[in-house]
Amino acid sequence: MSEPHTVTLPITAPTGLRRVDAARHCGVSPGHFDKLVRERVMPAPRDLFGVKVWLRQELDQVLFGLAAPGSEGGSTLCDAAFAL
Repeated sequence: MSEPHTVTLPITAPTGLRRVDAARHCGVSPGHFDKLVRERVMPAPRDLFGVKVWLRQELDQVLFGLAAPGSEGGSTLCDAAFAL
């Protein structure tokens, strides 16, 4: 007898992240993440049929926009929020 053929699909990272996962993605505690969202440093969540989710791409845009230590960038709202 032959074995049934199975297809393995690649595992992809979710686009929408719940609060704790969004905070973990950013490397901060959920409480600090809440503060950054309140201060509008991090984007507001989207409403996915009653579930609040943050889009990974929007979080990444903020994170990649942070000035690197020792860089000659101007002060931004993110710099102030992270005390840089």
